[in-house]
Amino acid sequence: MIDTDAFDPGYPHPGLDDTIDIEWVDKRAGVAGLLRVAVRPAAGATWFLAVVHERTAPPVVVLDYDLPLVSNAWEFRAPGIWADFVCETPVEQWTVGLEAFGLAVDPTVLLTPASFGDRTPVGLDVDVEAVMAPDEDDEGFAHEITFRGEVLVGSKGYDIDAVGMRRRRWDGGWPRLTPLPPGFEAETRIAVQWPGQPSPEIRSWVAGNRPGWVELPV
Repeated sequence: MIDTDAFDPGYPHPGLDDTIDIEWVDKRAGVAGLLRVAVRPAAGATWFLAVVHERTAPPVVVLDYDLPLVSNAWEFRAPGIWADFVCETPVEQWTVGLEAFGLAVDPTVLLTPASFGDRTPVGLDVDVEAVMAPDEDDEGFAHEITFRGEVLVGSKGYDIDAVGMRRRRWDGGWPRLTPLPPGFEAETRIAVQWPGQPSPEIRSWVAGNRPGWVELPV
């Protein structure tokens, strides 16, 4: 049996490169998003990505490679950004708060913290709840979730009731993503150049019978 308190604590695994990914798609509202927070002790910083994408608008991206390291919680503050990932019950329930200024970006560009775009406020106040037990994968896991709460982007507010995935990995590798299935249409393109990686990570979301975020070819 998994020791969930040790498997999914409410703080980064000590001394390890610990990454949490959360992604969601609300087909009814026509909006989707993803979050990544990666504590990198060797780099002396925390890397953070948040994306909110309305189907009829450019994606809004918050990207920072220089947030402070933390050890006893998943809370990060820097100019223009506050993020807090709170473990209510390991594996079963987390809450996420975010207040930040992102950029509405051209989806064809390669994104770094120096990218240009229209400054746009982003906010999250959501509950993340498991709908299945975690599947272990190397030093980490993944499981399906519901993502419910308030999402703000620009002047719009959404009452979100979405499905998604949460992944966590603490061996320095990135969580594995699902390739774009044949016959599905990508709703956007988010290409991020992470530090030290030879090629960008390119993602999109789809809104078919099983909506979610997928990996696009480089």
